[in-house]
Amino acid sequence: MRTAVVAVGKEILTGRTLNSNLRTIALKLKSIGIDVNRSYVIDDLKKEFKTVLDFMDEDLIFFTGGLGPTVDDITRETVIDYFQVDTFMDPAVLDKIKYYFDRAEVEMKDTNNKQALFPVDSIKLDNELGTAPGVYFKTGGKRIILLPGPPHEMIPMLNQVIDIIKDELDINLISRGYKLVGTGESSMENNLKGFYGVHPKVNVAPYANVGEIKYIFTSKDTDALDRCMKDFYNKFEEFIYGDLEDTLQGVVVEMLKRQNKIIALAESCTGGMLASTITGVSGCSQVFKEGLVVYSNEAKMKYLNVPEDILKEHGAVSPEVVHAMADRLAERTSADVSVAISGIAGPTGGTDEKPVGLVYFGIRHHGRTTVYRKVFNGDRDMVRYRAVIFALNQVRKELLLDEIDA
Repeated sequence: MRTAVVAVGKEILTGRTLNSNLRTIALKLKSIGIDVNRSYVIDDLKKEFKTVLDFMDEDLIFFTGGLGPTVDDITRETVIDYFQVDTFMDPAVLDKIKYYFDRAEVEMKDTNNKQALFPVDSIKLDNELGTAPGVYFKTGGKRIILLPGPPHEMIPMLNQVIDIIKDELDINLISRGYKLVGTGESSMENNLKGFYGVHPKVNVAPYANVGEIKYIFTSKDTDALDRCMKDFYNKFEEFIYGDLEDTLQGVVVEMLKRQNKIIALAESCTGGMLASTITGVSGCSQVFKEGLVVYSNEAKMKYLNVPEDILKEHGAVSPEVVHAMADRLAERTSADVSVAISGIAGPTGGTDEKPVGLVYFGIRHHGRTTVYRKVFNGDRDMVRYRAVIFALNQVRKELLLDEIDA
């Protein structure tokens, strides 16, 4: 089945918004054996829709973006009009949109009405996170899918589409996977030499992201899939932190809950990013009570009692300072796990001895503080993000030892 993805919006063409929806859709389709053959990014102008639709010969066409209520949100009516299908206004959708506005105590405008326009015999794709429902309809041998642009709305709706396609095409492929952290794609591929040949009935696909790698396993044969994943797990258990739906921070929070432990944080170069990542997990309040952003030397002395002589002798970015930070944090908070981070995120501030990207970590657990030194590549944001991932993974590994010993 030939497939195309069309992203709509000037904000993508100008670079203000990243077209991450293409990657998400392509990965989801790949998991059921469908490849994306073409992708387009177009301005939200009717002539652009016509040009691209006149050119396309694909059987499955996704549009993302342009389903909102504003005057430049024209995807729904423009695509429907192009295919000249009969339409209707869905009163249930109108009521739901109105409820969405009433709940937010905002007046609903008449322009929102167009969001309830559907082709006859189409399938409505529910949007629980916004006012724009999606549409799935078939015409002239083509399957057309209209999805909103914001990824947090689009992704749950895409799952609905995948289920529909699997049912209609009787696709019985099974797809599962693992998420890994603490290793790189090139290292993994080197260690996987010969692995693929041992499991010929299973498609194994790596997808590298910043700080982690997904490995997705797809097959029609359940037994072959299970054998392959078990073999993979046995080889790389130390790096596997969860399934495809897991997040590293979510796994760490659940481990802390299981062990009835409290974590506390003292951050310098990450500026609260680790705390923000953890508090993004629902239920984290059971295990995370407090964190400090101690960016300056004065703050490290004031809130953590880090001795001034240590700071002067070794500098804020040093094993001695993060060790002291973790120890003093544990004393002040009585947390079971205390994490301290101090580094040089850049782009300035580096030296030959302490380059940009150098980050020290102090992790205190069971009354013992361990210090780690890492040098991360990338710009300022990337260094900070990689530091957060590393810290979370080291906490995970610490907690894992307790679960293995239990």
